[in-house]
Amino acid sequence: MGRRRQRHLVMGSERFRWWVSHHHVPDSDPGSAVGHSCQEVLVFAREGTPGVIRVVFDSGPDRVVGGGGWGAHDGGVSRVHGGYLNLHRPATVRALIEEALADGRRFGRAGQVDGWRIFDAVAARVPPERREAPSEQLVE
Repeated sequence: MGRRRQRHLVMGSERFRWWVSHHHVPDSDPGSAVGHSCQEVLVFAREGTPGVIRVVFDSGPDRVVGGGGWGAHDGGVSRVHGGYLNLHRPATVRALIEEALADGRRFGRAGQVDGWRIFDAVAARVPPERREAPSEQLVE
């Protein structure tokens, strides 16, 4: 397994480290064809403060996480019937940090947030990603 890529985000006078990872969790259903479910996890830490907070997005009915199809990619989470977040995008990370802290999560003890519970609030705050315009072709 490779090293996780830690990134930095400055919010006001605070500096955060954050990274995204993908996990496989053994299925509780012994008859499952796959044998595991997937999670996309955003982990962030405030510099100078002990502990981290994990925002966990579990796969499930109508929920797609990293590479699970329907256009999701590593770090992408979406609902089948609408809504998408790119966990590698700083604007998304900022909104997730703000929502988790507003929800009462604190550093210094094990902190975990169900990402789907704050998904709608974050999706409403983050502007859509800009798509690259197709390059213009010269017509001679």
